[in-house]
Amino acid sequence: MPLFFFDIHDGNELTRDDSGVECSSLAEVGDKAIDVLPDIAREELPNGPRRTFLVKVRDDAGRYVFRASLTLDSAWIVENVRGEHQPGEDRWDAALSRTKAQVGALRREFAEDGFTSDMDDLDSLFSVAEAEVERLRRQTK
Repeated sequence: MPLFFFDIHDGNELTRDDSGVECSSLAEVGDKAIDVLPDIAREELPNGPRRTFLVKVRDDAGRYVFRASLTLDSAWIVENVRGEHQPGEDRWDAALSRTKAQVGALRREFAEDGFTSDMDDLDSLFSVAEAEVERLRRQTK
């Protein structure tokens, strides 16, 4: 059976798998990568309002062949609860920060997925989105 390596990024650091796991099919590779994500998230939380956990799978030649991610995103949706101010950052700033992070993540994923020849067109779209987020942030200050 082929050997696959499951590298894990917990939102802060990358842990390379040096031993690997034998998998009988590509479906098993995907299932194993996805199955580990909730366990990683449980071990690493809580640590901020947004965390993305990532598993990237390498084949025995060292080529990345599969990626799975899990994003936990939390935010206060009201300013006050029973007279107590919510402990998080300003809701508007938080929403804009999440949007900017999501645009950046999409840009990285497109590049990682091998769409580099199309990145010029995509980068102009992402740049417009990022510029709009910054415009909205400045508008409220």
